[in-house]
Amino acid sequence: MASAAGPTEFPIVHCAVCDADVLGWLDLDEHDREVTRCLECSTVAAASAISFGDLHTIEELGYGFVLPEGGCGRPDCGNGRCGRS
Repeated sequence: MASAAGPTEFPIVHCAVCDADVLGWLDLDEHDREVTRCLECSTVAAASAISFGDLHTIEELGYGFVLPEGGCGRPDCGNGRCGRS
């Protein structure tokens, strides 16, 4: 099943158990059908409770990306001087 989201969008679900908008993740159910689950409690979200957002949207929900101190981890990295920090 192809996702309706663009390549840089993330699934956001309104979880009935958590009663909040949270980041979702894709999984397969016991019949190998694609489902979207709540990142916080793993509850399967109803299709009507799923939307998609970009990085700014998920940051507003409290999620983000953390780059390690000292660079990206590549052995040839400039230890934080590579422009990603």
